[in-house]
Amino acid sequence: MRSPVMGALETSTYRRLWRSSMRFRSRLAKSANVSGETDDLPPVADSNDGSCQEGGRVTLRQATTRMASTSQEVRAISRKGAFASAMKPVPPHRVVASLLFARVFDERPELLRSIQEAAPTIIIDISDRQMLDQLESTWQDILVSGRVRLLDASQAERSEAKPDLAIMIVKEPPKTQILEKHEQIALNALCLARPLIAMSPMAQGHLPDILIRAATTRIDFPKLDTATIVKVIRIVTGKVCREPIDAKIVERTTLADLVIAVRFDRTPAQCVAELRRLNAAKESMRAARDLTLADLHGLGEAHAWAEAAISDIKAWKDGRIPWSQVPSGIALSGPPGCGKTTFAAVFCREAGLHMVGATLAKWQSSGEAHLGHLLRAMRQDFEEARANTPSCVFIDEIDSFPARAGITHDWRDYVVEVVNALLAEIDGIKGRDGVIVIGASNEISRCEPALLRAGRLEKIVAIGLPSSAELELMFRVRLQADLVQEDLTAIVELTAGMVGADVERVVKDARRFARQAGERAMTLNDLRNAIVRPEDRPIEQRWRHCIHEAAHLLVDVILFGPYGVLATMSRIGQSGGRSVRTIDAARFFGTPDDYRRRLQVILAGRAGEELLLGSVSHGAGGEPGLGSDLEEATKLASAMVTRLGLAGAGYLTYFGRSQNARDDLAFSEIREAVGRELTDAAMAASVLVRAHRSALEAVAHLLLSRGRASGTDVTEVLRGRGSDRKAWRVDPLKAHGSADSEQSWSAKDLPAAPTMERSDG
Repeated sequence: MRSPVMGALETSTYRRLWRSSMRFRSRLAKSANVSGETDDLPPVADSNDGSCQEGGRVTLRQATTRMASTSQEVRAISRKGAFASAMKPVPPHRVVASLLFARVFDERPELLRSIQEAAPTIIIDISDRQMLDQLESTWQDILVSGRVRLLDASQAERSEAKPDLAIMIVKEPPKTQILEKHEQIALNALCLARPLIAMSPMAQGHLPDILIRAATTRIDFPKLDTATIVKVIRIVTGKVCREPIDAKIVERTTLADLVIAVRFDRTPAQCVAELRRLNAAKESMRAARDLTLADLHGLGEAHAWAEAAISDIKAWKDGRIPWSQVPSGIALSGPPGCGKTTFAAVFCREAGLHMVGATLAKWQSSGEAHLGHLLRAMRQDFEEARANTPSCVFIDEIDSFPARAGITHDWRDYVVEVVNALLAEIDGIKGRDGVIVIGASNEISRCEPALLRAGRLEKIVAIGLPSSAELELMFRVRLQADLVQEDLTAIVELTAGMVGADVERVVKDARRFARQAGERAMTLNDLRNAIVRPEDRPIEQRWRHCIHEAAHLLVDVILFGPYGVLATMSRIGQSGGRSVRTIDAARFFGTPDDYRRRLQVILAGRAGEELLLGSVSHGAGGEPGLGSDLEEATKLASAMVTRLGLAGAGYLTYFGRSQNARDDLAFSEIREAVGRELTDAAMAASVLVRAHRSALEAVAHLLLSRGRASGTDVTEVLRGRGSDRKAWRVDPLKAHGSADSEQSWSAKDLPAAPTMERSDG
């Protein structure tokens, strides 16, 4: 495996490290009575007694084993001073740091000339802390000769001699009381008018501002690459690495991995094999949440925002744009489990941000929960973020900071002061250059409006339910190498309406089923069993559920179109079946008629049961206390009356953004208006299902026999049956006729409804 051509500085560094390694191997071999050179020993074969000798020569592994077996020899060697220092192997992580540091200047020859002829201020950002530790003790061996006078910047004020080069290394963000001292150190160093090199994990947050402004060159330290790993193996083992190294392995290899894998007593092939083993172990332990931005699906605009923010953060680091041009605030709103927290963690990891996680509950639980303790905890988290820029403060459940205008209880002053403190921390007099704030909430409408204005959490992204295509991508990401050739369409249909957390749970359960079945490979049936409860319902109950979901599906298709809507009869969670729309209805514009049609869809299940069975089940098919159709419809009708202004001219009062239906219904006039909306919607849904009774029976039959039906299936029923009549044309962009028009269906146009005896689902 050939490495790219090295520059002059990297070549000299490589040769110096090679000579050190060669001396170590040579003396190690001599101490074990090995004749001749140890570099590139001829291959040997194992003998029957386990020895590895051939022609009086011994392998390097044998020499190491022989040394370790005699403690007296080892102690004798350690007493030989200089000889003992030669008995130390060259550390792989030091080789990496040295070669990459040399390459930085080989790629910038003008920088080397400016160090020799001028007084540049060079800032090097080294995000890998282990790399920075190695460079602290090795950089001068690479960049300067022994005759060059070096100066630690902290000694600049007391130094009498004028140095050839000053160095400043800061590993930790300085505390407030040390910040002024660092500023003075940098000022004294700059006054020397000599070349100055400053190294830190990230200049912002670590180095003094005066040094950042004085910088003539800003460098991001290069990442580990294949060519460097090949050179490290060559130096440490003394042999050429001819084994291919996968790019994904290189991407995930750390300095610690190299220390584990690359050893002088191994061949290059063994070193690469160990790197593969370490990578495989990481992959097998990789959590479902250990994702990249490319692995995140169903997040809508949040994904595009993250990519733009990462690009702008890089531009800010390079000094090309000010922080004011970086998108530094976003509020994520969506149902539980849709990936808001995962998004924040993945974004911070890919953007290279220090992440500070916070909630009101965390701040409130500090100390004894007094207001002063809460505010101190809040301030400390923001101080941590400012000290570790670029960074991100992720505030979960941000709706815990409610609208101040709507607070009426006795603790109003307490809550208002907490909200005010948060607003001040986000963009108060301290500023927040280098700090991004992400808020997450299941109900963003309850938040204090001032949090969501421009300059704070200015970008609001609503995350809805994932589409079928997005669900499949979520499964593929979490399944990794499992079921690669399998069609997941049936699984995706079963999980319609689920979110990312549900997908993660399903895959985890499926893996457990496979393990418990004898460590076999996962199957599609494992996934299905992780989703669907065993079918043990009586046929009468199943038929009722089929009618209920068929009515939802039928009315949804008639009123809003067939695209993105699906009904299934699988027992998932506490549900005996469900109808889900994963694509927004094309005909929903937010008018009163649109909301009333939505009420008709919600109450259609009840109407279908009453039409075909003569009665309705509790909650119109939902389990008590788990969110029945009637509960959902009541919430929507209440919003129409109290907040949306969609219940007629007599109901234009705004009752507040955070009111819930139970509070709304405490007023008799609201109860009356809500009841009227629900009654009208129930009657309209009843008229609609009666006008299409045969189609309802056909769709229910389809659900019972197949367990699923889509909007397209309903369209085919409406179009393909009763061709002697005017056909329904289900076009999502055009309006429909009324439910009581001539477009009706007769039972003779469709197969007879199934009987209880011959239907088994």
